[in-house]
Amino acid sequence: MSRIRSLAIATATATALASCGTMPSIYSIDNSRTYNQSYDEVWEKLVQFFASRNIPIKNIAKDSGVIYAESMLFNDDAADCGTGGLWTPFGRKASFNVFVTRSTDRPSVSVNTEFQEMRRFDRRTETVTCNSKGVIENAVLDALN
Repeated sequence: MSRIRSLAIATATATALASCGTMPSIYSIDNSRTYNQSYDEVWEKLVQFFASRNIPIKNIAKDSGVIYAESMLFNDDAADCGTGGLWTPFGRKASFNVFVTRSTDRPSVSVNTEFQEMRRFDRRTETVTCNSKGVIENAVLDALN
């Protein structure tokens, strides 16, 4: 076998092994609740949730009821990223978009999350979207009771 052919086979084998990962599972989650509190009480508890956990708020607008926050870490309890085969995880990022409605006397809160895992293999990188397990959404919503 020629040296070039051996190298091509080795490269193809490594690439095939690197792609032998699994997809993340899909979870059914509850990301919205209505509260028997004033808008201001819910808003104060929401801001306190992020502050007490050192989750940086990127954008906040009380008048429109929106908070956008990011965290650079999350664990496997929060989201499922599947497996990457030979791709090695080197970073994770979670984004939170929380919306509080004030259209009624009972505010409703919706928590939308996005989880991503950055992976590396042989000088290449990829970003994988992970599926939420509902842990973060429930933590935010439970903190508002």
